[in-house]
Amino acid sequence: MRDTSVPSSDFMNDPQTDQSVSTSRAIRTETSDADSGISTRYTMNVGDTFVGNLATYSDNDWVRVTLTAGTYEIDLAGSGSSPVRDTYLRIYDATGTLVTYNDDGGDGLNSHLSLTVTQPGTYYVSAGAFSSSYTGSYSLNVSRGAEPTVFTIAQIAAQLTDGYWDSTDRGRRSFDVSPGETINVDLSGLDADGRRLAVAALAAWTDVSGIRFNSVNPYSGQTVHITFGDDESGAWSSSTTSGGEIWSSDVNVGRDWLDTYGTGFATYSYQTYIHEIGHALGLGHAGNYNGSAVYGTDNTYINDSWQASVMSYFSQDDNTFVNASYAYVMSAMAADIAAIQELYGRTTLRAGNTVYGENSNAGGNYGRISSILATGARDDIAFTIVDSQGVDTLNLSGDTANQRIIMTPGGISNAYGITGNIIITSGTVIENLRAGSGNDYLSGNAAHNTIWGNAGNDMIIGGLGNDTLLGGAGRDTLNGGNGNDIYHADGFDIISEGSNGGVDTVYSSGNFALTPNLENLYLTGSAQTGTGNVAANTIVGNAQGNTLRGMGGNDILNGAAGSDTMHGGAGNDTYHIDSQDRLVELANEGIDTVVSAASFTLAANFENLRLTGSAVFGTGNDAANTIVGNSLGNTIRGMAGNDILNGGGGNDRLFGGTHADTFVFGSGQDMVMDFQNNIDTLRIDDALWGGGARTVGQVLSLATVINGDTVFLFGNGNRLTIDNYTNINSLSDDLVII
Repeated sequence: MRDTSVPSSDFMNDPQTDQSVSTSRAIRTETSDADSGISTRYTMNVGDTFVGNLATYSDNDWVRVTLTAGTYEIDLAGSGSSPVRDTYLRIYDATGTLVTYNDDGGDGLNSHLSLTVTQPGTYYVSAGAFSSSYTGSYSLNVSRGAEPTVFTIAQIAAQLTDGYWDSTDRGRRSFDVSPGETINVDLSGLDADGRRLAVAALAAWTDVSGIRFNSVNPYSGQTVHITFGDDESGAWSSSTTSGGEIWSSDVNVGRDWLDTYGTGFATYSYQTYIHEIGHALGLGHAGNYNGSAVYGTDNTYINDSWQASVMSYFSQDDNTFVNASYAYVMSAMAADIAAIQELYGRTTLRAGNTVYGENSNAGGNYGRISSILATGARDDIAFTIVDSQGVDTLNLSGDTANQRIIMTPGGISNAYGITGNIIITSGTVIENLRAGSGNDYLSGNAAHNTIWGNAGNDMIIGGLGNDTLLGGAGRDTLNGGNGNDIYHADGFDIISEGSNGGVDTVYSSGNFALTPNLENLYLTGSAQTGTGNVAANTIVGNAQGNTLRGMGGNDILNGAAGSDTMHGGAGNDTYHIDSQDRLVELANEGIDTVVSAASFTLAANFENLRLTGSAVFGTGNDAANTIVGNSLGNTIRGMAGNDILNGGGGNDRLFGGTHADTFVFGSGQDMVMDFQNNIDTLRIDDALWGGGARTVGQVLSLATVINGDTVFLFGNGNRLTIDNYTNINSLSDDLVII
């Protein structure tokens, strides 16, 4: 196989929706000479036959036709009693720019081509002859062909491994090596520039296959598998095979080629080395062509382009179907990777936590790509990422253009002002993404993604998984999708969540109100106001003087440091406070609990109090309060209402007040200061004696009267004193074991 391809010029998009097209079976006749340009007076429909005559020297007849998206078969043949000897067919777009052409694609010297249209509109079919001196009559026909075919990556890979070789009766081929094994190469026939590009291109194949390449001296006695040279003009590769095994390959990329296409890595020369080494390893072309090809005529499928395969002859510009910008290919692409792994087997590629893009730690060819992206010049390059394991990151943070990044396996992304230039292979999971400063569209995958939007007005979608989305500067729109997601936002960001989107948390550096289906809010930075929604929210302040509003739901409000104002609203709310905080609760707004790190007195409409930290005093109100102390020696007063008082650890003093109160004892040395017989209740925790059943009488037997007080001695220093109370037996109907 001798490959003499020259730079063509694009990849993979969803097929466009077919539209209706006018078809007929009319015979249209040239009555006066047709103009050779877009001013032609003649128009035909799909299905028509146009009959004309090339009457003069260099005559070319143009006929207008309207085409919609799809494939068309166009035939030009000599006809009548004096037919044109050798027809030549050309197709032009609405501006008169040549699209494609054909000489002898039909029977004999007649012309035929298949035209795939992706841009509907007006086209011009030109009937001419191979020689300007040929004259005679002709018939021209435009008919609807088969629907355009879009190949999957697997189908393109099969073309590379088998289809191309089968079309030339040669068959699949590969070296007898596996990933991790070595192929010897002779680079002595290259100058310094060629050797540098060849070594890098070999590394590009190692990156995706695991096959190693070892440069050897051809006179060392070691077997040389691939020999490189630059003596001949052009670029080609050939192989010697037997029974499907490659015995040796030769690769030539001429010095004239490098003079024309450059010696850097972001050049067509480097892409050519990757292409020719692909041949040397056993890959054919992405279509059944060799030497030259015209898109719309020689392609078998409409997404044949560099975007899918470095083995294609069609650049992103040549291919009018794919949505991609012209860019040099700096790696094996998705179909190439699938094909090379089909020939040589799959292996683990980069199992650690790998960074791709800028500041890459991947090494090899990915390191070269990283260097180009880091220069700031960022030549127009395309590349494909393949990775096996680890928590990996795509870093595009230096990009100032608007990005569209699709992180799903098989996703095609736009970055650095280029469309469709970064591809993630099927089966590769990239967990994290750092975007640039443009207005970006960033979409995650099924993994637990962390996505940084950085500057710009970004749209970030997490997808499946428990994602962390960081909008950065700008007015960002964030949607975590399914999973328990974390958002880092400012006051300008919009966060949306579906009803089945998990339990989600927002960290906001600006004032923020939770929208529906968001559960938790943490204020950071200079944010002062945090507002909940109708769900059960947790809202936590910062060091500022915050105003926190729970709204509906059973909310948890925590002002943290600073002098905070908190209003839980409807629902059974919990407040975490310190001595500087102010609480607001209205009547009929639920059963509310205060957790206080400082001594505290419950205001009206608060029901429960729990002391923490250094709080010593806890005081209730007129409602039925539950008040629980901490490990310090607390003084707890229930005041009015049927209260439940629990000193917790420490040596506590409990005052129930005038109503029917319950005193709970579990440890420490507590004193009940105002016990009322047959009104109040003692609850004794059986953990005091290690659990197990005990009767009330057995517990009362642990009590004795000391200095006018009833004292229960439970051992291990635990003691409960009923102040100024001596009638132990009267407690039998007031004592409950829990």
